[in-house]
Amino acid sequence: MTAKELLLKRAPTLTEEQAARALHALDAEPASNVGEGDGEPDEMAPLPDGWGETLTGEPMPNVVAAVRRSREGH
Repeated sequence: MTAKELLLKRAPTLTEEQAARALHALDAEPASNVGEGDGEPDEMAPLPDGWGETLTGEPMPNVVAAVRRSREGH
């Protein structure tokens, strides 16, 4: 059974509060990722030469992942 089929099967048994939380979680996801997730975090795309380090020589942080974590905390 696919995740979508399982969701449709369980929807009638959800309380109003559970349904509201589920909708909130779906709305919080970026539209480009809806339905594509396999549960694994997205990997950072390769950076062009010279972009892999900060000015101090440290590895460039994954800003996209940091924003995503920040949004999950709300």
